[in-house]
Amino acid sequence: METASTIETQVQVLEQETSALMFDVHPIETVEDRQRYHEARISAADQVKRVEKVEGEICDPMYQHWKRVKAMFTKAKAPAVALIEAIDRELRADRVKQQVAVAAEQARQNKLAEKRFERQQASGKGTPLPAPVAPIVQDTGKKVTTEAGAVTWVDNFVPHIVDEKAIPREYLMPDMAKLKAACKASIEVPGVLRVNEPFQRITR
Repeated sequence: METASTIETQVQVLEQETSALMFDVHPIETVEDRQRYHEARISAADQVKRVEKVEGEICDPMYQHWKRVKAMFTKAKAPAVALIEAIDRELRADRVKQQVAVAAEQARQNKLAEKRFERQQASGKGTPLPAPVAPIVQDTGKKVTTEAGAVTWVDNFVPHIVDEKAIPREYLMPDMAKLKAACKASIEVPGVLRVNEPFQRITR
């Protein structure tokens, strides 16, 4: 229930907002006056609606009842909501730690494979670079039900480069940032045609 002091404070705020809109009205003499009057009327009408809305909320007993009931239900579920948020934060942090650990193990295995390959090359026993060890991931398709909803691990294959020289040409991409910088600096790059494509720039 709104107390008298709370209502008085709200009304004072509304009065201040209304006073800020006031100005002396005089006959319209210029286009600017006409435009200003239109804008002022819209602002004044909006303020009247705002005052009437607050008045209706304060005077309507059903609105007051609704606010009290909603506050009670919000309070009742607040601990569970806070728990869900805390658990979600920890789950996200745990997933990040798992990903970091998997990436670190992947990098370690790849480094060992590269060293073995270098030793084989040095000894004259050249063999293809061993495939990197597949990281350990959660079982895909496995579903876990939580308060936040059903969590399912989904396949997400991503490339980890172990030998750049072995990558086929069709999988290589030009460095467009460097090429743009070269064109801007009037540097000729083999295989690249420097074309001027003007664009519009609007300034006010």
